[in-house]
Amino acid sequence: MRKLFTREILIGLILFLSLSILFVGIDYLKGINVFKSSNLYNVSFTNVAGLTVASPVTLNGMKVGQVTGLEYQYDNPGHVLVTVDLDESVKMTKGTRLLLSTSILGSAGLAIDMAPGTEYYTNDDIIEGASAPDLMSDISNEILPEIVELLPRLTSIAAHIDTVVSDPALLATIKRLDGISRNLEMMSSELASASGKIEPVLTNTKDITDNLDEISSDLKVLSAELKALPIKETMDNVKATTDNIAEISAKVNSKDSSLGMLLYDKGLYNHLDSTLMSLDSILIDLRHNPKKYVNFKLF
Repeated sequence: MRKLFTREILIGLILFLSLSILFVGIDYLKGINVFKSSNLYNVSFTNVAGLTVASPVTLNGMKVGQVTGLEYQYDNPGHVLVTVDLDESVKMTKGTRLLLSTSILGSAGLAIDMAPGTEYYTNDDIIEGASAPDLMSDISNEILPEIVELLPRLTSIAAHIDTVVSDPALLATIKRLDGISRNLEMMSSELASASGKIEPVLTNTKDITDNLDEISSDLKVLSAELKALPIKETMDNVKATTDNIAEISAKVNSKDSSLGMLLYDKGLYNHLDSTLMSLDSILIDLRHNPKKYVNFKLF
């Protein structure tokens, strides 16, 4: 009985499987999913600098495919035909462009600039490609000319700065600023030392404030006690006493009263004066001649 799989057939099957796996593996490493349906489109470019097989194709910043082939168009000199493999769900409307963009590192990719519409490209159509504005071209075309124009001004400014820096007045000013800086440091240290002396004063001030608060509370109590005193009655009594004294003084000063007559009657004054003088002479005589006035008889 003959064997179903001879040695040669097994070697051929193994070789076929190995080549299939190698092919699928290479495509997988390139980012091509051979088991997923896709759409192939051809795009014509005049410059594909930086673009390689497996370069990404993006739509609104999301990767939807990749470049699968690059071929120079000999029948259309100056153009390169780029084959892109897009997801099956991505269909490009007519008028859509693929823009070639290059990063700062030199790698390139394609970005789909989808146009509105309901008519779509087919796989046999050749889409026109264009180059997207990149950072390096903007720098070369816009920024570098401005920098070239600014260079003479920058040279002039540098010369003026060199003149100002070499000016002796500036050096003197810097020295004065250095002195001011040292003075500020000294003032800072003195203020720091003074702050230590201020703290006891602040403590004493707090004690004084506490004492003032205590005195204020005592004054409030005293004020309440004074309000409770019968000040009005006392003042009325004082006023009445003052009125009585004034009335007595008026009567004393009046010549019609008894005291007024004693004070203002000159004759009465002379009479009293002579009486006192007579009384004084009698007392003197009594002292010298007591027997004349006192008689003692013994029985």
